[in-house]
Amino acid sequence: MRHDRKFLIKNSRGFQVKLSLQNTARVLVAIAFLLLAVTRMAPAQTPPPSWATLDAPPTGIVPAGDVLRAGHLGREIADAEDISHFYHDLIGLEIRGTRDQPRPFSQHHGLQEFVDIGQGVPNPYDSMSRVVLLPIPGTAAAPGGPEMTIEAIEIRGIKSAPFHVALRDPGASYLTIFVRDLDKTLALLKDERYPVITAGGSPVELPSWPGLTGKIRAVFVRDPDGTPVELVELSPAPASTAAADSKVLGARVTIVVNDLEKTCRLYQSFVGGDFKFWVTPSWMDDKAYDQLTGEAGPFRMAQAIVPGSPVVMQFVEYKTHNRKPKVQYIQDPGTAHFLFMSKDDDVEIQRVHAAGIHTLSKSDVPVFIGPTTRSFFIRDPQSFFLEFMDNNVKKDPTAK
Repeated sequence: MRHDRKFLIKNSRGFQVKLSLQNTARVLVAIAFLLLAVTRMAPAQTPPPSWATLDAPPTGIVPAGDVLRAGHLGREIADAEDISHFYHDLIGLEIRGTRDQPRPFSQHHGLQEFVDIGQGVPNPYDSMSRVVLLPIPGTAAAPGGPEMTIEAIEIRGIKSAPFHVALRDPGASYLTIFVRDLDKTLALLKDERYPVITAGGSPVELPSWPGLTGKIRAVFVRDPDGTPVELVELSPAPASTAAADSKVLGARVTIVVNDLEKTCRLYQSFVGGDFKFWVTPSWMDDKAYDQLTGEAGPFRMAQAIVPGSPVVMQFVEYKTHNRKPKVQYIQDPGTAHFLFMSKDDDVEIQRVHAAGIHTLSKSDVPVFIGPTTRSFFIRDPQSFFLEFMDNNVKKDPTAK
């Protein structure tokens, strides 16, 4: 026979009350269920990670720090003339030098060494290259200042293969170009049969986008190497350091990543505390963006402005993607890299070594590519290349 043991407690008025252990247990269970219900009804709050210190998407211009400015988005290409025609003649980027000047191939041992050019081939120093620089209007910190460029590099003499990955997969990257007249620009590209990625072949109006204001119309196309390019028109037109008659008003760079937090923390450790991030509070799933890019599914994003410039770097991670990025080789058309112009490459190389990363050159140090210019390349976790370059910090002791 079970006995219901009883004991005495005092209530709030000080009177003694008889309770049983059985009744006490029932009361405690009821309280537990009530607390659980309240917890489930409360909205889930995801605080921003420690590396994302901005409360809103970044805009404007960030002063220079250990990184002085955005140098270039490098693109390995198949043909310099085709690229010049696409970006300069049709879209409206500037070109360094004259349009029709000779651009012969040459060998430069310093350039070959500092990227150990021709990875994966037995004869890297047989390579020859030529470069076209395409400054992007609106990417300078002030009118008349140095602009970020597309550095289009054509490499011959060694084995190469086109590099292409889906826009949702780590290692993919693209340039967003803000144009004054999207319909006119797209018509020029369509007349010459450049492929349009966006579903339906026409611009999509986005209801909103972090860091952009006004009416947003955009379209994705492919350049002569098949590299994705986003063209965007904002109405009203945004503030820009570009000339009043420029067809291009600015640009930003997007890198698709495998792990958003890991990548952003790593980039921040290289660039310094001036590289401040904003991150989306949750996964985004926008049908208009799916139509624009041809890629569907939830994604999240972080943004930061490259110090010394108005250029936004945008990092995107899709919830579903290829977890094993395709390896890029520096000589392959479609491969990309981003140049940070640094105050002192010795500072940058210390940060790179602290992260356990080796440069692409065998020496594992900044390499002189000019009498007072040093540079080095590394891979990020997606196999995307980063370059750091300084000027007038040290002099090449072998220079004549």
